Amino acid sequence: MHWRENDLLAAMQEEKLTTSEIVSRVTMCKATALKYLGELQEKGLVDCEMIGPTKVWFLKNNSDKQQKKIKVLVVDDDENVITIIQDFLEPYPFEVFDATNGKEAIGMAFAKSPDVIVLDIMMPHMNGYMVCEELKKHDHTKDIPVIILSARTSVEDKLKAMEMGINDYIGKPFDPRELEARIKMVLKQTS
Repeated sequence: MHWRENDLLAAMQEEKLTTSEIVSRVTMCKATALKYLGELQEKGLVDCEMIGPTKVWFLKNNSDKQQKKIKVLVVDDDENVITIIQDFLEPYPFEVFDATNGKEAIGMAFAKSPDVIVLDIMMPHMNGYMVCEELKKHDHTKDIPVIILSARTSVEDKLKAMEMGINDYIGKPFDPRELEARIKMVLKQTS
C-alpha cells in the first residue's frame, strides 16, 4: 500500500469527513487526495456518499475488522510466560486466553474456539503431546493450529511434534516478536 493511502486511512480514523476535511489533515493537495481515495475505494477500504452537493468519505466495514481479533490460547504452567505473551500480543489484533495445565487447555479449546494454540510440553496432569492427541480426536478442535513453545529443544522432541502434525516449534527462551510472526505465518498457511 502506498504511503499516501496509509496517511489517508490514518486521517479518517472512525469519522465521516468531507474531502476538504481530509486534505486539511494530510500533506497532499485535493487532486492527489481524491486520486488515492479513489484507489482506496476500488480496494474496498473506503467509501463515500453524497450529502447534498458534498462528498463525504468514511472507512468501509471498519467496525467489522476491529471486532475480529485473532484468538490465541496460551497453555503453560509458568505464569510468567503467559504474562509475557499476553502483554506483548494483547493490543489489537490479538485476544489471549490462558490455561495452566493440559486438562484446562482442552476445556478452553472447546469453550473459546481459538484461532491458534501456543502450547508448552512439560505441564502437570497432561503434557503438551497428550493435549494435542486429545484435540486431534475431535472435529471441533482437530484443525486448530498448534505452536509448541518449550524448553525441550532436542531433535527427538521436534520430530515427535512434526509426526503429530504440530504446525511450528519454538524453543525457550523465546522472543515474543518471533512468536507473533510465527503465529501470523501459521494462520496464513492454514487459512
